[in-house]
Amino acid sequence: MRRVITYEPTAAESVLLALRKAGSVSLDILFGSKIVDTKFRKATESLRRRNLIFGERRGKRVIFELTDAGRAEADKIKLKLEMAKRKRWDGKWRIIIFDVPEKIRGKRDLLRKELIEFGFMQLQKSVWAYPYALPKEFIDLWKGAGVLSHCVIIEAIKIINNLSLKEFYFPKK
Repeated sequence: MRRVITYEPTAAESVLLALRKAGSVSLDILFGSKIVDTKFRKATESLRRRNLIFGERRGKRVIFELTDAGRAEADKIKLKLEMAKRKRWDGKWRIIIFDVPEKIRGKRDLLRKELIEFGFMQLQKSVWAYPYALPKEFIDLWKGAGVLSHCVIIEAIKIINNLSLKEFYFPKK
C-alpha cells in the first residue's frame, strides 16, 4: 500500500493547462496538427460540455478560450502538479481533521476525493495526513469551496506510532 505522490494530467487537463498558459488559441497551433487526435478532440468536447472552455470559429480554425470555471479548474490542476513534485521532508506532518455537516455531504465527498488526489493518507474517516507544507492556494481552494470552516489543520512534529505513515510516503528501497 505504499504511495509515491505522482500526478499525471489527463488529455482534458492538459488542454486546460495549455489554454491557461497560452490564453485563447487553436489546439492545432498549441499542440501541433499531428498531435490533435481523437483523444484531444474528445477531451475538448468534454470540456466544452462542462462549460470549462468555449470555442469561436475564426476562418478555418476554432479558437478556444477558458471560461472562469475553466481557469479555476486549471489552477487546481496546476496546484496538484505542484504538490506532486518531489520535495525534501521537513519532518512535520500536516493533519487535516474535518467535520462537514450532512446537509453539504457532496462537498464532504468532494473533499475526500480531492485529498486522495492531492496525495493525502487517510488515518481515520475524517482525519488525513500529508508530509509536506500546504501551499496557500490549497487552503484558498477549500475556503472558496466553503468547507475550510469545517476543517482543522494541524502541523505536527511528532506522531506516535507513525510507521504506516512513513512507509506510505517514504518506502525503503
